Amino acid sequence: MQSILGVVLCGGNSTRMGRDKSTIHHKNGLTFIEHAVERLRPICNEICLAGTSHSLADLVALPDPMPNQGPIFGVLQALDYAANQKGGKTKHQACLITPVDMPHLTTDDLGRLMLSWQIENDLTYAISGPKRKRQPLVGIYPLHLREALSVHAKTDSSLNRWIEKQDANQIALDEAHCQNINRPEDLT
Repeated sequence: MQSILGVVLCGGNSTRMGRDKSTIHHKNGLTFIEHAVERLRPICNEICLAGTSHSLADLVALPDPMPNQGPIFGVLQALDYAANQKGGKTKHQACLITPVDMPHLTTDDLGRLMLSWQIENDLTYAISGPKRKRQPLVGIYPLHLREALSVHAKTDSSLNRWIEKQDANQIALDEAHCQNINRPEDLT
Protein backbone atom coordinates (compact mmCIF):
# COMPACT_ATOMS: atom_id res chain seq x y z
CA MET A 1 0.00 0.00 0.00
CA GLN A 2 1.26 3.45 -0.83
CA SER A 3 1.96 5.86 1.98
CA ILE A 4 0.66 9.42 1.90
CA LEU A 5 1.66 12.43 3.99
CA GLY A 6 -1.24 14.61 5.13
CA VAL A 7 -0.29 18.28 5.10
CA VAL A 8 -2.15 21.21 6.64
CA LEU A 9 -1.07 24.47 5.01
CA CYS A 10 -1.19 27.09 7.74
CA GLY A 11 1.16 29.85 6.64
CA GLY A 12 0.25 33.36 5.72
CA ASN A 13 -0.46 36.42 7.78
CA SER A 14 -4.28 36.20 8.03
CA THR A 15 -4.38 39.96 7.41
CA ARG A 16 -7.93 39.96 6.02
CA MET A 17 -9.11 38.01 9.08
CA GLY A 18 -7.22 40.25 11.50
CA ARG A 19 -6.02 37.27 13.56
CA ASP A 20 -4.43 33.85 13.09
CA LYS A 21 -7.06 31.75 11.28
CA SER A 22 -5.68 28.50 12.66
CA THR A 23 -6.79 29.48 16.19
CA ILE A 24 -10.44 30.21 15.26
CA HIS A 25 -12.84 27.71 16.75
CA HIS A 26 -14.78 25.43 14.45
CA LYS A 27 -18.42 24.65 15.25
CA ASN A 28 -17.25 21.25 16.57
CA GLY A 29 -15.27 22.99 19.34
CA LEU A 30 -11.83 22.34 17.85
CA THR A 31 -9.67 25.11 16.45
CA PHE A 32 -9.40 25.26 12.66
CA ILE A 33 -5.93 23.71 12.83
CA GLU A 34 -7.09 20.87 15.10
CA HIS A 35 -10.09 20.26 12.85
CA ALA A 36 -7.88 20.18 9.72
CA VAL A 37 -5.60 17.62 11.37
CA GLU A 38 -8.49 15.46 12.56
CA ARG A 39 -10.04 15.21 9.09
CA LEU A 40 -6.70 13.83 7.80
CA ARG A 41 -6.07 11.27 10.58
CA PRO A 42 -8.33 8.48 9.22
CA ILE A 43 -6.76 8.52 5.75
CA CYS A 44 -3.09 9.53 6.09
CA ASN A 45 -0.07 7.63 7.35
CA GLU A 46 1.47 10.76 8.87
CA ILE A 47 0.39 14.40 9.21
CA CYS A 48 2.47 17.57 9.34
CA LEU A 49 1.93 21.32 9.41
CA ALA A 50 3.47 23.41 6.64
CA GLY A 51 4.21 27.10 6.95
CA THR A 52 3.58 27.53 10.62
CA SER A 53 5.74 28.72 13.45
CA HIS A 54 3.62 26.95 16.06
CA SER A 55 2.93 23.26 16.32
CA LEU A 56 0.69 20.64 17.75
CA ALA A 57 2.59 18.38 20.13
CA ASP A 58 2.56 15.21 18.04
CA LEU A 59 3.13 16.75 14.60
CA VAL A 60 6.14 17.85 12.60
CA ALA A 61 6.07 21.54 11.71
CA LEU A 62 7.69 22.58 8.43
CA PRO A 63 8.43 26.31 8.45
CA ASP A 64 8.14 28.27 5.23
CA PRO A 65 11.58 28.52 3.61
CA MET A 66 10.46 31.87 2.18
CA PRO A 67 7.78 33.41 4.44
CA ASN A 68 4.80 35.12 2.82
CA GLN A 69 5.67 33.96 -0.69
CA GLY A 70 2.62 31.76 -1.20
CA PRO A 71 1.52 28.18 -0.61
CA ILE A 72 3.69 26.75 -3.38
CA PHE A 73 6.64 26.82 -0.97
CA GLY A 74 4.66 24.99 1.71
CA VAL A 75 3.83 22.30 -0.83
CA LEU A 76 7.51 22.04 -1.79
CA GLN A 77 8.57 21.78 1.87
CA ALA A 78 6.05 18.98 2.34
CA LEU A 79 7.27 17.13 -0.77
CA ASP A 80 10.87 17.40 0.45
CA TYR A 81 9.88 16.06 3.86
CA ALA A 82 7.83 13.22 2.31
CA ALA A 83 10.83 12.20 0.19
CA ASN A 84 13.11 11.74 3.22
CA GLN A 85 14.65 8.31 3.25
CA LYS A 86 13.51 5.73 5.80
CA GLY A 87 15.29 2.41 5.64
CA GLY A 88 16.54 3.09 2.10
CA LYS A 89 13.07 3.98 0.81
CA THR A 90 11.18 7.24 0.57
CA LYS A 91 8.85 7.83 3.51
CA HIS A 92 5.79 8.59 1.41
CA GLN A 93 4.80 8.52 -2.24
CA ALA A 94 2.67 11.69 -2.20
CA CYS A 95 1.34 14.59 -0.12
CA LEU A 96 -2.35 15.24 0.49
CA ILE A 97 -2.48 19.02 0.82
CA THR A 98 -5.31 20.83 2.62
CA PRO A 99 -5.59 24.42 3.84
CA VAL A 100 -6.31 25.32 7.44
CA ASP A 101 -8.99 27.81 6.40
CA MET A 102 -11.45 25.44 4.68
CA PRO A 103 -13.40 24.24 7.71
CA HIS A 104 -16.26 22.68 5.72
CA LEU A 105 -13.97 20.26 3.86
CA THR A 106 -14.58 16.71 5.12
CA THR A 107 -12.69 13.46 5.48
CA ASP A 108 -15.10 11.99 2.91
CA ASP A 109 -14.14 14.73 0.43
CA LEU A 110 -10.47 13.95 0.93
CA GLY A 111 -11.19 10.24 0.70
CA ARG A 112 -12.59 10.79 -2.80
CA LEU A 113 -9.28 12.37 -3.83
CA MET A 114 -7.38 9.49 -2.23
CA LEU A 115 -9.41 6.88 -4.12
CA SER A 116 -8.68 8.53 -7.46
CA TRP A 117 -4.99 8.93 -6.63
CA GLN A 118 -4.67 5.28 -5.58
CA ILE A 119 -6.01 4.24 -8.99
CA GLU A 120 -4.16 6.76 -11.16
CA ASN A 121 -1.04 7.61 -9.07
CA ASP A 122 -0.95 11.08 -10.56
CA LEU A 123 -1.63 14.67 -9.56
CA THR A 124 -5.18 14.83 -8.21
CA TYR A 125 -6.95 17.97 -7.09
CA ALA A 126 -10.42 19.28 -6.29
CA ILE A 127 -12.59 21.43 -8.48
CA SER A 128 -15.78 23.06 -7.27
CA GLY A 129 -18.90 24.88 -8.37
CA PRO A 130 -20.58 25.21 -11.74
CA LYS A 131 -17.46 26.89 -13.18
CA ARG A 132 -15.30 23.94 -12.00
CA LYS A 133 -12.94 26.26 -10.12
CA ARG A 134 -9.52 24.70 -9.52
CA GLN A 135 -8.72 24.14 -5.84
CA PRO A 136 -4.93 23.56 -5.91
CA LEU A 137 -4.76 23.64 -2.09
CA VAL A 138 -6.96 20.56 -1.92
CA GLY A 139 -4.93 18.01 -3.79
CA ILE A 140 -2.57 15.10 -3.85
CA TYR A 141 0.92 15.88 -5.14
CA PRO A 142 3.02 12.81 -6.01
CA LEU A 143 6.74 13.00 -5.26
CA HIS A 144 7.67 12.61 -8.93
CA LEU A 145 6.34 16.17 -9.53
CA ARG A 146 8.67 17.72 -6.97
CA GLU A 147 11.36 18.80 -9.43
CA ALA A 148 8.91 20.29 -11.96
CA LEU A 149 7.17 22.26 -9.21
CA SER A 150 10.51 23.46 -7.85
CA VAL A 151 11.61 24.70 -11.28
CA HIS A 152 8.32 26.56 -11.72
CA ALA A 153 8.60 28.17 -8.26
CA LYS A 154 11.95 29.74 -9.16
CA THR A 155 10.22 32.12 -11.58
CA ASP A 156 6.54 32.01 -10.61
CA SER A 157 5.10 31.50 -7.13
CA SER A 158 1.57 30.76 -8.41
CA LEU A 159 0.55 27.21 -7.66
CA ASN A 160 -2.60 27.77 -9.70
CA ARG A 161 -0.66 28.71 -12.85
CA TRP A 162 1.52 25.62 -12.47
CA ILE A 163 -1.37 23.24 -11.89
CA GLU A 164 -3.37 24.50 -14.88
CA LYS A 165 -0.57 23.25 -17.16
CA GLN A 166 -0.48 19.74 -15.66
CA ASP A 167 -2.27 16.58 -16.66
CA ALA A 168 -4.27 15.73 -13.57
CA ASN A 169 -7.28 13.99 -12.14
CA GLN A 170 -9.92 16.51 -11.15
CA ILE A 171 -12.43 15.55 -8.48
CA ALA A 172 -15.59 17.66 -8.18
CA LEU A 173 -16.40 18.62 -4.59
CA ASP A 174 -19.30 20.56 -3.13
CA GLU A 175 -18.61 24.26 -3.60
CA ALA A 176 -19.62 25.00 0.01
CA HIS A 177 -17.01 22.51 1.26
CA CYS A 178 -14.29 24.42 -0.62
CA GLN A 179 -15.13 27.82 0.83
CA ASN A 180 -12.14 29.63 2.32
CA ILE A 181 -12.70 31.58 5.50
CA ASN A 182 -10.68 34.76 4.91
CA ARG A 183 -12.61 37.55 6.65
CA PRO A 184 -14.60 37.80 9.89
CA GLU A 185 -17.84 38.03 7.89
CA ASP A 186 -17.06 34.63 6.30
CA LEU A 187 -17.55 33.03 9.71
CA THR A 188 -21.30 33.67 9.79
